[in-house]
Amino acid sequence: MPNMPLSCLKKSMLYKGVLFEDSLDNYQSRESTSICQFLYFLCIDDIAKHVERTFYTNKSWHFKYSVSSMIKLFVVKCFRKLSYDKAISSLTEEEAILLSFFDENGKTKLPSGGTLHHFVKYRLGEEGINEIMMLLGEKILKLSSEKEAKIDSTPLEASRYDKHADYNPHYECKMDKAHITMVGTYPVFMTHTNGLASDSFELIKHIEALQKMNANIESYSADGGYDSFLNHAHIWFHLKAKPVISYASNAVINKEGDIERIDHWVNKMWKKGGDINAKTEDKLIFLYQNGRMVQVGMYLRNQNISDDLFKELYKKRAECEKIHGHIKDTVKFDIRRVRKESRKLYSLLNFVAYQLLGLTELQNKVLNRNSFGGYF
Repeated sequence: MPNMPLSCLKKSMLYKGVLFEDSLDNYQSRESTSICQFLYFLCIDDIAKHVERTFYTNKSWHFKYSVSSMIKLFVVKCFRKLSYDKAISSLTEEEAILLSFFDENGKTKLPSGGTLHHFVKYRLGEEGINEIMMLLGEKILKLSSEKEAKIDSTPLEASRYDKHADYNPHYECKMDKAHITMVGTYPVFMTHTNGLASDSFELIKHIEALQKMNANIESYSADGGYDSFLNHAHIWFHLKAKPVISYASNAVINKEGDIERIDHWVNKMWKKGGDINAKTEDKLIFLYQNGRMVQVGMYLRNQNISDDLFKELYKKRAECEKIHGHIKDTVKFDIRRVRKESRKLYSLLNFVAYQLLGLTELQNKVLNRNSFGGYF
């Protein structure tokens, strides 16, 4: 296989009347590079415009700072794991320029920590961060060639003395939960729940999100915590994807999911349009739409139990824990020292920051995925 460039995009910037052109290729082999240099190659103009239209008024004073720059700035805050004020003071003049915090005269002009805090907590809030997450998920899905999705939960650990967090006996700690859907190794959607919330009940939210993102996937994997007939049916019907959900070692073929029983119920509902001579897929769609969702799930689960290749397909879900660990190494992905009312906001914020780092790699065709750990 021939050597391929790590990225193929070049970016230009006009600063003090001089046009500068650069490429992320020039920084991939360096041992020490600022995260601001990495984010310089991130293009989110469309997302910034959506934020301006949705969360800003028509008053011009609201646009004192570029929305794109403010989004990149909260990524720096999350990546460096600093407070708002310290994140601002950590920036050099060169880094401020890379984030486009300069005026028409080339003079750098950074916001205060309070301004960045207001942008995150009040201008965007949970609603805005959720919308950005959805837009990023859609962009990642369009750019990625991956067709295999997977979902899993991971603990957002709290202090052992936290009065507001649940103790989870499985993880043996006080915690909240983050439920994360990934496509390949790229996280595209997350929900935040308390530490004892059922994994299974969260799945439908993720299915609906993938639908809104127009996801084109072939399979959706999950562990046994998501094993239910309804979840099998929902994945297959709404996402047109194969449900690859782990089942118990003592699982058996369910007779109601046999093709004979499928035909029986299709025939029984002939007055509603049931056609026993239709393709199996069309029969399943008909049954799902006519209240027989559990039976459809039984059929799909039976297919997995009988499939010799199922275990090989399910092995790909193992990437979940690895990426969850990488998220926690890269940003602050826990709820320690975070107020109860702000926990969901900041877990989503750090998740979105990680998404933006992954999107930067995708846009610049970086082959070594999740390589941003070497930046500072």
